[in-house]
Amino acid sequence: MRGTATTRLERGPGARAGAEDGFTLVELLVTMVLLTIIVASLASVLVSATRTELDTNKRFQAQEQDRTGLDKLRREIHGACAVTDTNGSSLTAGTQYSAITVALGGVGSTCTSGTTTYSTWCTAASTLTSGDYALYRVTSSALPRPTCGTAGKIKWIDYLQTSTPFCLPSSTTACGGVLKPAMSLPLLHVTLPVDLNGPTATMEKYNLVDDIALRNGTRS
Repeated sequence: MRGTATTRLERGPGARAGAEDGFTLVELLVTMVLLTIIVASLASVLVSATRTELDTNKRFQAQEQDRTGLDKLRREIHGACAVTDTNGSSLTAGTQYSAITVALGGVGSTCTSGTTTYSTWCTAASTLTSGDYALYRVTSSALPRPTCGTAGKIKWIDYLQTSTPFCLPSSTTACGGVLKPAMSLPLLHVTLPVDLNGPTATMEKYNLVDDIALRNGTRS
């Protein structure tokens, strides 16, 4: 009985020592390599998702800016007494323009009397992306009519892929494939292509087009 008990006591420490065996260096290195690969893959997915979200937000903001600028331009042209070039000359049908001047009657004024405000919409090189253009608005209550070189201009749209967004169609001369219907009010054809990826990009371009009637014009 005593011999049996002694034998069991001697086996106990050996068994515990065998159970306390750790990882080998090779196993540790393999585990670290696998963890590095997994972490790197997750980081790559996270970075890609962040970039996609940022790009989507920027494109959405550019599109909203495009629509807001066109809405402002549309309201002014609808109520304009006249739309000319910056020298005051009539627009030539079918010609693309980089700048137009909208003559607006002041409060209590009409197109034939009272104070006139001149609102010029013009394009200039973008300060954000080389090769792009931005659309500015500048106003004056006195002659000469303002230009893009006049102080105080405000930027309404950026990332434009054209420097000549304005064109006046006639019943015989088209602008962007658009003809003015016979015996209708004058129209201003506006094309605003926006792309955050620059002028050489072929994808993700947002093109906003509108034909705005001059409600104070003469039907012809």
